[in-house]
Amino acid sequence: MTKQKVSVRVEDTNAVDEPVVVSFPSGLPESIHSGGSDNVAPKFSWQKKYEKLSSSRKIVGKDKHCIYTASAKGSLFDDRRTKLCVGVYDKKKGVLVLKQAATKGTVFALEQTVPSYLEHNKVIKTRTIEDVLSYGTNVYEDFGSSKKRKVLRSQAANRVEIDHVFGAGQGSAVVDKVMKGEAMSESNRKAVEASKKGDKDHNLAQEIAFETLRRNFLPPYNELAVKPNKVYEAKEIAGETAWSKIYNTVHYCTHQADVTSAIEECLGDKEKAWHDCTLKLVREITPDSNNAGHRYACTILLNHLINFFIANNRRKSIAPIDEKSSSHFGIPNEVASKFLELFTTEMQNKSGKFSYAMSKTDKDKCIVHALVLYMIAHGPSMKIGNVKKIADDMKVPLNDCGNMLRLAGCTVAKKGPIMSAILKTPLTFPPPKRGGPRGR
Repeated sequence: MTKQKVSVRVEDTNAVDEPVVVSFPSGLPESIHSGGSDNVAPKFSWQKKYEKLSSSRKIVGKDKHCIYTASAKGSLFDDRRTKLCVGVYDKKKGVLVLKQAATKGTVFALEQTVPSYLEHNKVIKTRTIEDVLSYGTNVYEDFGSSKKRKVLRSQAANRVEIDHVFGAGQGSAVVDKVMKGEAMSESNRKAVEASKKGDKDHNLAQEIAFETLRRNFLPPYNELAVKPNKVYEAKEIAGETAWSKIYNTVHYCTHQADVTSAIEECLGDKEKAWHDCTLKLVREITPDSNNAGHRYACTILLNHLINFFIANNRRKSIAPIDEKSSSHFGIPNEVASKFLELFTTEMQNKSGKFSYAMSKTDKDKCIVHALVLYMIAHGPSMKIGNVKKIADDMKVPLNDCGNMLRLAGCTVAKKGPIMSAILKTPLTFPPPKRGGPRGR
């Protein structure tokens, strides 16, 4: 058995020659998958996304059939503990050179779109296509607004049978791939498989769609948790980077002589920096209790989130973070970047500049996250004695807050003007109803 000595060298990162690593979640391009010479492999370009952000990049590719796009929002969005490196081995020298992938070790998951349809000779059953479309309609019928349902009814009235369109009945490449399960997300794949099998149990396509919507709307949750305080985790909401930023502040404050005063002053002028509901929480926490640090951190995160909501929920456009500044709307960049990721939708204007905006769904999602954080900050009991306090600070109707808490699996009670909420296990969610989240 021969032994060979291999040296490993890690090179400094250089934005000019960093390797760009991509993945194809929707399936490999035809040229790569088939290995044939008829199709040319996709050509990619590496572009700067924002002029002010050197670390924010996007990758765009195109081949004969599809357009591939992916983006990374930069270092401020970096919550990863592991990052990808690319190794290049020199056999002669016995040296393995490691280079960190572009944009801090990012793997760009490419989204795939098809700008045009190609025809080929494969028969698609119209009934199956209509079945697939009906599941999306059913979801909007249960979750969508009255305006959206009106649009769907109009679309249904103007729908054309695919077999009546010349060429379409003999197979559209895109439809064929959908029916094969290619270029389809995992949740959609399960939905179509369930519809084909005709399952009548909990794996029905509609129930899978509801679960997917809940996962996208609510904070990360553990539906198998035995204790109520293990269902939602504040750290999971904040992400590693934002939580570390906040917890470092808390750690410093808890080592001061007067912990409560130190926490009150850590955000600046306590009369201006804090909201009534969060300042009251800070003063209720016993500094030497076992979970005091966690509750302080959760309360600070909640205060930042309320500030973010109030500052942006009525804006038509939200500017991206400027790396030259340490804060965005008075919120630390590490925290603000996570909020932009969770509660906004990215937009691009005619001149190519990017910005953000909060849609109605984004606003509702922000509200329910704030309410869950408010409940966590109250301690392991996961109980809110008076929801009105946070509703007043966020300027959100009390009944809307109650509906959001029910969506999060909480039991809500109202006695006179006082609304209370508690989270119990096993976690149960209300059945879906018509109308948006605020109408439930």
